[in-house]
Amino acid sequence: MIAAAAGLADYSDDELRAYDLVVNIGDALSRERIYQATAQLRVNSALFNKGVVLAQLGRADEAIAVYDELVSRAGGSRELGLRENAVRALFNKGARLARLDRLEEAIAVWDELVSRYADDPEPSMSEAVGKAMVNKGIALAELNRQAEAIAVLDEVVSRWGEAGDPVLRVRAARALLNKGSALIQMGHRELALSTYADLIKRFGKYKEPALREQVASARVRKEALEKELS
Repeated sequence: MIAAAAGLADYSDDELRAYDLVVNIGDALSRERIYQATAQLRVNSALFNKGVVLAQLGRADEAIAVYDELVSRAGGSRELGLRENAVRALFNKGARLARLDRLEEAIAVWDELVSRYADDPEPSMSEAVGKAMVNKGIALAELNRQAEAIAVLDEVVSRWGEAGDPVLRVRAARALLNKGSALIQMGHRELALSTYADLIKRFGKYKEPALREQVASARVRKEALEKELS
């Protein structure tokens, strides 16, 4: 049933009803203790997909409600797949709220994500925490709370600036890039210049395309700022 739902991929009522059927079937199997672990994973995948479809249809409040249901079902699970679905749901909920300019609510959701999963040792969970913290920093800057934004972005760099995982290093690089923007908004151009230089020094040696993109952006901004200050 979940394969049939995902196979539709047309944002239709039929696709949404198919995800609801997955939930009903999975809950029935779980009550009977039949394929319980697998059924729970399928149910959470269906809820996540349903939330994505509702968000794409502009039905934001319904999408958020589905994400909340998913988190309530799986947020405290020991099963990695369930935790990953929960953290993805929280992240998407925050992103949806941010797109609706409900930035304070989005920040609260990302704070919830970080408080729940900051100590989770799995790399996929660390990546989600890093993304949430960077997005929180960006949202704070949009609310003209630059000092708070910089504190959050500094924490990202402190946690993952030397990470072995390249995905986490990208988060740290992006945090430094956004820190530079926040410093410029505060009128601290010299500090922004040193922030871009720090990004280039830390990450210029890496070959991953995503990191090279961040470094290239830092170089462009640094050169433009040097011209302004000269």
